[in-house]
Amino acid sequence: MEDLIPLINKLQDAFSSIGQSCNLDLPQIAVVGGQSAGKSSVLENFVGRDFLPRGSGIVTRRPLILQLVNSKAEYAEFLHCKGRKFTDFDEVRLEIELRPIASQDPTKASLPSP
Repeated sequence: MEDLIPLINKLQDAFSSIGQSCNLDLPQIAVVGGQSAGKSSVLENFVGRDFLPRGSGIVTRRPLILQLVNSKAEYAEFLHCKGRKFTDFDEVRLEIELRPIASQDPTKASLPSP
């Protein structure tokens, strides 16, 4: 089963890169709520790290797709930065802050599961 998760993640990345959805029946969580309702805090609690932008007003301006990966190493990867591993979670936050300016596509990040 543990070998299957990275394969599914690659399939989801491949489908996403061509603008298609990969309809697999996998556990998923959607966090929905009004402005400043704590959606980012819920996601950070799942990951066990502070990595999302903070501030007043609208801070996280776009959909965020997280894939948690069973790994001993703590790093984040973004679909739009293939091959680059972010080990500084302040840089992860900055990448998420800057990304909405460049594109309206969802930001997709892979992070280690706690």
